[in-house]
Formats: sequence, C-alpha cells, structure tokens
Amino acid sequence: MNKKEEYRKRLKELGEREDLISGVHNYCDRWCERCPFTSRCGSYFLSEGFGVDQEEKDSKNDKFWEDLKIIFEVTFEMIQKDVEKLGIDLDDVKDEDYEVDWVKNDATEQSRQYGFDISEWLKKHHEEIQKAGQQLMLVDEKKVLRLNDALEVVQWYSFFISAKIHRAFLKHEWDDEDEDDEFYMYDNLGSAKIALIAIDRSIAALGYMLEKMPAHEDDLLNFLTTLSKIKKEVLAAFPKAMEFKRPGFDD
Repeated sequence: MNKKEEYRKRLKELGEREDLISGVHNYCDRWCERCPFTSRCGSYFLSEGFGVDQEEKDSKNDKFWEDLKIIFEVTFEMIQKDVEKLGIDLDDVKDEDYEVDWVKNDATEQSRQYGFDISEWLKKHHEEIQKAGQQLMLVDEKKVLRLNDALEVVQWYSFFISAKIHRAFLKHEWDDEDEDDEFYMYDNLGSAKIALIAIDRSIAALGYMLEKMPAHEDDLLNFLTTLSKIKKEVLAAFPKAMEFKRPGFDD
C-alpha cells in the first residue's frame, strides 16, 4: 500500500472514529512528541503515528508534564525569594491601552525579541549547558534529565510564544453582533491562553536552569523578568484568557 492509499484509508477510518476530540488541535502547542492527546487527535491521526501505540505514549506524556510541573513550581517558588532580594519586581508592568486592531503592541514586540534573544543565548552557551549537565550527572542522573527537559521546553516555546501572541492581537476590537467577530473573539482568547501556558512553562523551566546554572544568574533573571512582563501585558489585554476552555485539555 502506497502513501496515498494509506492516507485514503486513514481518512475513511477518521470518519468512523467516535473517540476523537473535536478541535483538540486548534489550541494546542503543536508539540506532538509531548502531547497527551495524540491518540484522540484527528489531525495527528492523519499525519503521524504510524505503527505507534499512541495511548501508551499519551500516558507517558501526561506523566511527563505532571512531574515537570511539580519540579518547576517548587523551583520557581524558591528563586522568587532571590529575585525579591535583588530588587526585581516581576509584577512591575506599566498600564497600556490595548485597543488595537493589529499587532503593534509591547507584548508582541517583546515576545518576538525574547525569541531571538533566548535562541542566541542558548546557542552561545551550548557548551556550558552541556558541562553543567555533566557535573549534575556526577551527583544525580535524574537532575541531568530534568535540566535537559528544561532546556527542551525553553527551546520549543522560544518563538511559539510570539506567534500565538501575534495571532491573539490580530483582531482586538470586537462587535458582539457580528458573527465573524464572535469567532475572532473566541480565537483571540484561545491563542492568548496557549501563549500564557507556554510562558508559564518557559518561566518554570528557566527557573530550574537558574538553580542549576547560577553563574548565568543575570541573563536568566533578565529572561524571567521579560517573560513575566509579557505575561502581565497579555493578561491585561485578555483578562478572561485563562477561562477559555480548550477542547480536550480543559474539559
């Protein structure tokens, strides 16, 4: 069976499946390798997963995020005290007028610049990060894996955040009587929410890297401050974003 015939077969099977979550792929982070819903995603079913036990993979991914969430949250709570001692206020965000109909706003520009800056920083310090991993291996191999996980999270979301914030601000002036505007409002909030989730995960991952790489405290604190400001500005523009219900993820 060639690829074309295989795709036709899977498309037919897709229409017969009742376990799929409608629209689950619309507001995900596009990180299929780490997603706990690939076995119930029609988009993934059509494009990936040939010969793979998706339910087992989804279960492992669900555990991956649960474990990292606990580790990162505890770590970030610890470094917050150090941030306060250094006089850095992560809540210090100036008031903004967000009545815009395009993407010219601080959140979009700052997140875009963050993507370039963090990517350049990771490239510049690649060897030092590897060295930090080698040192951790002498103490606890699990900590090496967590550092690698944190690095992977930061890398994945580096430009994803700005892309979703860009989309969230594409149409920000809504007319409740316009059906198209209802869709845009829905899409704006969904895009803003997944951007906020990506920011939270990046903040937590950078916090873990800060704990394990104190020699780079200044740079990492700067990234943390930038992400925290971006988060506050997105929330100021979309205060109800986190109430948005993403199909599957928030049911």
